[in-house]
Amino acid sequence: MNSDVIVRLTGRQKEELRSHLFPGDESEAVALALCGKHRGAGRICLSVMEIHPIPHSECDRSADRVTWSTDRLRPLLQRANDEGLSILKIHSHPNGFDRFSEYDDRSDADFFTATESWVESGGPHATAVMLPSGCMFGRYGIEEGGFQPLQMMSVAGDELEFWFDRDEEMPVVPDFADRHAQVLGEGTFAKMRRLRVAVVGCSGTGSPVVEQLYRLGVGELVLVDPDSVGPENLNRIINSRHRHASSKTPKVKLLADAIEDTGLGTHVFPIQKDLSDPEAIQAVASCDLIFGCVDSVFARFLLNKIASTYCVPYIDVGIGIRANGSGGIGHATGAVHYLQPDGSSLINRGVFSMEDVRADAMARSAPDDYADQLDAGYIRGADVSRPAVITINQLFGSYAVLEMLARLHPIRTDDNAGFAAQRWSLSGDFRNAEPDGERCTIVAKYLGSGDMIPPLGLPALSIQREVRRANA
Repeated sequence: MNSDVIVRLTGRQKEELRSHLFPGDESEAVALALCGKHRGAGRICLSVMEIHPIPHSECDRSADRVTWSTDRLRPLLQRANDEGLSILKIHSHPNGFDRFSEYDDRSDADFFTATESWVESGGPHATAVMLPSGCMFGRYGIEEGGFQPLQMMSVAGDELEFWFDRDEEMPVVPDFADRHAQVLGEGTFAKMRRLRVAVVGCSGTGSPVVEQLYRLGVGELVLVDPDSVGPENLNRIINSRHRHASSKTPKVKLLADAIEDTGLGTHVFPIQKDLSDPEAIQAVASCDLIFGCVDSVFARFLLNKIASTYCVPYIDVGIGIRANGSGGIGHATGAVHYLQPDGSSLINRGVFSMEDVRADAMARSAPDDYADQLDAGYIRGADVSRPAVITINQLFGSYAVLEMLARLHPIRTDDNAGFAAQRWSLSGDFRNAEPDGERCTIVAKYLGSGDMIPPLGLPALSIQREVRRANA
């Protein structure tokens, strides 16, 4: 297997596991999890869907081992086989031993034999250890027998947590990042250097986000935007020139070329496609963090769905500038939302409604029907062209990148939990921060499910794909 294997959890899932695995009696405990899968871009990502703790009463537990009946495993093996899922076994080392023990080797060999023989849809399946600190490490079984280390385990919670293959050499801090490392630490830089980050929307807000990410040292960037540079973009897209507008250079190519010319070592994957295209969805799903820098309601809804379906954290940037009609500003506001896969969504935070999502989707897939319903007053239209000021775009783009840094590195004096949604008014000079709310059942319906048909469980995406083919 040439692909890196990654396991993803949410912060709530991690805490559920931690509570079960460390009941306070200094003995090992074990749990199982069903995982959806994503394959693509050199990665196999296992996203935790469901956690199934093995009751302590059904285990023989001690300080250095745990044995348990396979009765709880059999129905999960059947589901994994029927639904194309993977299984993760995770147990605790309450003594803090940070390697797999010889007993773990024997136990895991039996586990992988059972999963490989029962689940015909193929693996990989994985095992992991959680330490009292909450840190985790893991491995997966290979067809030839034996184990390979997981490339990464990640947790999308109030903090962004990443644990990498410890046998892999830690990235060296290059000269250009030395002053970043002085502030953030070499460990945080090393994390960023190993991350793959998606930026969806590469115009006024997206381009300053991209500029900051690669200069901070992010290892890989996936850029998604279907549009080309026009004269109206020259006032705010960083590195844009008149020649780019006259030649209609794709926005993603413009930014990718600028990053390559800088020579700071970031690898860029430009995707000149609408987010609703399956190729774009797959590219974003392979990432460790998503920045959404788009105005479209449907695109923001899709990003929220991708984040939940593939257990990826999502930072959304929204800006509102209204001219007063007399050459002045009516209001200038912005918001940065940090969205956890199993938390509240942009819908139940009141950013938009499902009615807005349906209207935007109709405008894309059935523009004539959309125009008729808009004229009849059945749906609410969206602004097609909005004012844009580079200063405001860059300000809120910076706030979004700072939000990533605050989740990676302890910057704030207060807990990150209180900053799920942040809103600013520049015209009214105020700022408001709010904690996360209840889980959104609309967005998180397929939490951790991974790849599926139709994509994200949304038939509308299949319809839009056929419309694009017909118009091609």
